[in-house]
Amino acid sequence: MKRFAYGMIAGVVAFVAGLLAGYSALTIGWPSSLPAPAIGRLIHVDEKLRFLRDRPELDPRILAVGSSIAWRQLDGLAFGAAAGGRARFFNGATAFLKIHQTADLLDFYLAHFRHVDTVLILTNQEDFSDCTTLPAAMLDHGAAAEYAFGDWPSVYFYFRYFSPQRYLRAASSLVRRRRPLVGDLYLDAYGSGPVMVPASKERGLRYRPVDPDPACTDDLIALSHRLTARKLRLVVVFPPIHPDYRKAYPETVAWTERTVARLTAETAADKTLIVPLYDDPRFAAEDFYDAYHLQWPGAQRLSAIVAAIMAQPGTRKPAADGDSAVPIAEAAGDQSPQNKTSPHGTP
Repeated sequence: MKRFAYGMIAGVVAFVAGLLAGYSALTIGWPSSLPAPAIGRLIHVDEKLRFLRDRPELDPRILAVGSSIAWRQLDGLAFGAAAGGRARFFNGATAFLKIHQTADLLDFYLAHFRHVDTVLILTNQEDFSDCTTLPAAMLDHGAAAEYAFGDWPSVYFYFRYFSPQRYLRAASSLVRRRRPLVGDLYLDAYGSGPVMVPASKERGLRYRPVDPDPACTDDLIALSHRLTARKLRLVVVFPPIHPDYRKAYPETVAWTERTVARLTAETAADKTLIVPLYDDPRFAAEDFYDAYHLQWPGAQRLSAIVAAIMAQPGTRKPAADGDSAVPIAEAAGDQSPQNKTSPHGTP
């Protein structure tokens, strides 16, 4: 019986030692062959943490956060120049976040980036759908800090968040998922996830109107107050929506107008800029790959527009009735059709 027990213990020890050796070899010799440790609730969050770990020089002055609306549609070149270089702009947005989850992730970033002066959020109705029942935290802040900003060996986190099935399943598709402009896990030098979807793979508008949760708007207003108290500027952009979607779902446009008006009124005393571009005529149907996401050339144009608006001295928020206090076309430059870039083509 003792011999059997000793054999079982020896087997377990050998199994654990083998896993440790295997993970250690992979994390040291071929770190890119494994997905990031499963610290967050989404692999997209984990990959963003690895991005931070691999770039200790990052010290953003302009920090972007939000859901894929921000992650997919911000060209770092447009903001890095204004911020003072590549390391001064970081797109910390990721997939599927609601407003309160964006605020929680922002708190994590601000605890470690000391020189941020502007927070940029791109958002739309999808981000306002449930801020009451969904948990706000997408990651363990302490463990995420140890991994992203500390000197802890990565193998420790693979064992602390032991999930071999998840790692093996993700590892088998990592190469494809990290392909530039195609993969859903691709991150460029600024942390953005630009996408070019070929016409053969487009799936129409994809989205339907959601039932907005008023708590989400409350959370965004509260975030504005908190950032102002910290002397940080908040820029909230409602980016272009597909013209066919606006026609099919006018109630979404009406909700956006009301939300912009409320945000403008209730953040009037804050260092906050509200930028409504949801019906901007400079973006046509061919610029989109679904109702809310622009193909990368369109996203680059949008980034130039937003960066130009942010750079305007004395820029004011739109009035509560929706009329812009600073003409957006004037701040953003020429609107002529010849400045558009066709999004079609093969990635």
